[in-house]
Amino acid sequence: MRIILFLIFWLIGWVYYKSLRFLKKEGEISGEYKVSVIIPARNEEKNLDKLLYLLQKQTYKPYEVIVVNDNSEDNTEEVAKRYGVKVVSLYEDPPEGWVGKNWAIWNGYLESRGEILLFLDADVEPREEFIEVMLSNYEKYGGLISCWPYQRFEKFYEHLNLGFNLVSVFSMTLFGKKEGAFGPSMMISREYYEKVGGHKEVRDKVVEDLHFGNLCIKKGVPVNNFLGGEYIKFRMYPKGLKDLIQGFTKNIAKGAFSISLLNFLLVFLYITGVYGSIFYFRSTVLNFLYALYATQLFAIQRRLGDYKWYDAFFYPLHFLFFFSIFLYSIIRIFFVKAVIWKGRKIRVG
Repeated sequence: MRIILFLIFWLIGWVYYKSLRFLKKEGEISGEYKVSVIIPARNEEKNLDKLLYLLQKQTYKPYEVIVVNDNSEDNTEEVAKRYGVKVVSLYEDPPEGWVGKNWAIWNGYLESRGEILLFLDADVEPREEFIEVMLSNYEKYGGLISCWPYQRFEKFYEHLNLGFNLVSVFSMTLFGKKEGAFGPSMMISREYYEKVGGHKEVRDKVVEDLHFGNLCIKKGVPVNNFLGGEYIKFRMYPKGLKDLIQGFTKNIAKGAFSISLLNFLLVFLYITGVYGSIFYFRSTVLNFLYALYATQLFAIQRRLGDYKWYDAFFYPLHFLFFFSIFLYSIIRIFFVKAVIWKGRKIRVG
């Protein structure tokens, strides 16, 4: 009976896999748009230097680029000024009730003048056609367009994000049903942004992209989420293993308990199947399930990042790491009620 259940859970993974959509160009752009690129940046001098250079190379030039220096302790502001972009300087921590990124984005919006807002995390690496492709999707679908970048790795520890990457993407898919948005890259019109109340409405949310996407859906704004594929990449936590652990601790438990019940159950069942294939100790069944899940994860991971064959083969290590950080995240979120991120203590509840 258990093997049948694990096979059903395995099939859920393939349905999710088929539901994933890549960002692609949807024809030529028919209009002319003033695009305001807004980049919240705290201690992002290295990433920002690369991003601002890539924005200069865009085939569709933005109307303005706004970097919000969120009380950085490095040379973030100096790097931004070197590129001649508009810099909004925040020299104090966010007001009570605001999370840092949301406060930075909101201040960037207040200084913007474009009719289209493009929010980018400082660590993304857009290809030169990226803005053009995003606008082509905006013309086709309208509303909010969000994109999850393809993972680029330079160090071995970065591969440990496989479980988190997979769960993050699956949580926003739900077999075609819209839920949440991908925070690293979001495009929306000023009109719609103001209609939903912007990031002020999700000011205290740690997983702001999930809540902002759901806010748009609730307010009747269309939401379409895509995988970045060839058009946008990033290194999620390039500063070290500690950075990766803190980042996922901040997001994973809060995000898991913020998605819809149906989506939570489906993702939970799929992950149950993954762990079942690891811990089911009847050798012939174990080998069969292991091969099925390893093959499936190999197919899925190729859509998500620069993972290697051994990431799929040794997937138990990835998911045991995922489980340990998930438990730690639950402790931090629901018992300690505080997480640490970029040198700040963020209170959550």
